[in-house]
Amino acid sequence: MTAKQLRNKIVTYFVSIVVLLSILFSLVTLMFSFVVEDTFFYQILNSEKQQVLSQIKNGQTPKPHFDFITYHKDQSTLPNLVQQALSNTPKRREFSGDKNEHYHIAYLDDNQRQQHILLAEVSQQLVVNRLTNKLFYFSFGLLCLGILLALVLAFGTVKLSKTLLNPLDDLMNIVDNSPVEKLPTKFAAQFKQNEIGRFAQTLEAALARVSAFITREQQFTRDVSHELRTPLTVSQGAVTLLTHTELSQAQQKFVTRISDANQQMHETIETLLALAREKQRNTEHTNLKSVIENCIIKNQALLKDVTVDINLADNANVAMGALELSLVVQNLLQNAIYHGQGSHIKIEFQNNVLTIADNGKGLTDTLSSQSVFEAGKRGPNSHGSGIGLSLVKRLCEKYCVNVSLSSDNGGVTISLTFA
Repeated sequence: MTAKQLRNKIVTYFVSIVVLLSILFSLVTLMFSFVVEDTFFYQILNSEKQQVLSQIKNGQTPKPHFDFITYHKDQSTLPNLVQQALSNTPKRREFSGDKNEHYHIAYLDDNQRQQHILLAEVSQQLVVNRLTNKLFYFSFGLLCLGILLALVLAFGTVKLSKTLLNPLDDLMNIVDNSPVEKLPTKFAAQFKQNEIGRFAQTLEAALARVSAFITREQQFTRDVSHELRTPLTVSQGAVTLLTHTELSQAQQKFVTRISDANQQMHETIETLLALAREKQRNTEHTNLKSVIENCIIKNQALLKDVTVDINLADNANVAMGALELSLVVQNLLQNAIYHGQGSHIKIEFQNNVLTIADNGKGLTDTLSSQSVFEAGKRGPNSHGSGIGLSLVKRLCEKYCVNVSLSSDNGGVTISLTFA
């Protein structure tokens, strides 16, 4: 949300509150006028009730002071309008007719409502009704005054919000206009020492730490790419030369172990570099079949006793970089070979789901379908570091690919669901 949007919301809230309060006060004023008037009439009736009770007690003919109040010995002498209303709602105290009649009723004894009744016809005494137009104009004037006050407050709020929120706009522009590879620095000093100034200082410190993290990561990636690849290449070259010399069976076994370790180190380095690289905004689409075939060719020596069944279309493409996809498939394929220890591997791609299944013994009791993706988790027959599937999961998460594993006595199936 921009500072301009915040200003608009603040102004809207202020104006709305003032207008609503003006309308509410006008309605309350009108209601209060009617309540006061009705209370006044009932006080008069209560006063007359005491006088009539005294007259009846002294044997005199009941006669109220005011001409608009009449005494009725029972309900039979009441106006038809009042009689009909009481028959429907016996506890009703106020009545209005079609000819502007308006009555208030009181009983000398509330427990005996059928007799000794005082009835006040107050149509000529209703002050509020006659002043309705004036009250309306008063309320309307009050509303106009409220709107005028709201406009004044809105103007003042706009000025105040500009003063308070313009620094926030400046701060947002600094962050928005800075490229990711060059984060802004030393910008907090231009802001006053208030809440926004302290926020700018905190943001500057956070961006400085992020920039330092990025620099260290870039340096580490560059060092790994060069300083580790070079000796690994030299080591692998030496191993290759050794394989062309006359070696005993025991020596050939050691050379093979060194070569396998070099290959594992090479794949681990490539995977870590792939994780360290920033994901491109527009992810490339890679042909799945070509990647799988290349991985099978690379592992041909390991697959000499294993049958691989591939079921996917020639034009099957997935949203993942070629290098990353190759690393994932290579790791899963070797995992099926080494740990599955079966005679058959099935690779299938349907409905954007790639499955690699072996017909081995499945997971051991010490592993679960979730724990195998944790770093350092490995089976009892594993000779690796236990980070293979963990790196696979992290690579897949980078490209929003869901990884799941199922296992039974018929083997292990790993599924990759592409977006």
